[in-house]
Amino acid sequence: LWTNAQDMVDAQKLLGIDIMTGHWEFTYGDERVQEVIDNDFADAGIDFVAQNVTDVDWGDRVFKPYVIREMNGVNVAVIGQAFPYTPIANPRWMIEQWSFGIRPDDMQQQVNAAREEGAEIVVALSHNGMDVDIKMAGMVEGLDAIMGGHTHDAVPQPLPVERPDGGTCLVTNAGSNAKFVGVLDFDFRDGKIQDWEYRLVPVFANLLDEDPEMASFIDNMR
Repeated sequence: LWTNAQDMVDAQKLLGIDIMTGHWEFTYGDERVQEVIDNDFADAGIDFVAQNVTDVDWGDRVFKPYVIREMNGVNVAVIGQAFPYTPIANPRWMIEQWSFGIRPDDMQQQVNAAREEGAEIVVALSHNGMDVDIKMAGMVEGLDAIMGGHTHDAVPQPLPVERPDGGTCLVTNAGSNAKFVGVLDFDFRDGKIQDWEYRLVPVFANLLDEDPEMASFIDNMR
């Protein structure tokens, strides 16, 4: 509150975040969120994605629904799913022109659009919470994985959920507060996923050498 979230924004930039979706960011109000995205994130190359946030009056999508990144020669789409109950958990007046929700039908449309654009693997970056992610995974065709947050579950291995098209969506959650890093690797060959490997990597901060630049930033900010 003292910095209007600039301390966390600068930490994200320093950490090298690539893609994110939203939750508590909305507590700073719609104008502040847009200001950060249009300036700090744009300069740092951070993509803010959220397919399930729309304008109250016209239904227009407020943020980019997804981005496609080439990873080791494979086109991977990352679709954002912001916390669906934001207007209930946060002051409504701060985001009164934005509508939220789970919107599985819209998620399906974005998966289809990403596939049509050339995505070979489609992953949702979600703040639904584990239980809602499991439910959504069984409703959306063509979604390969959901890497989620919100409920702070440290899930050691993804839960395979059967999709309506007969495929499998992997649902996982890597705890909270940087206690773990969830690492999901796909073996993609001959135009499809052949296999996958997941590691829930614990972050033992007291056993790792701190990054001097980040440590200096934290000390100065505090």
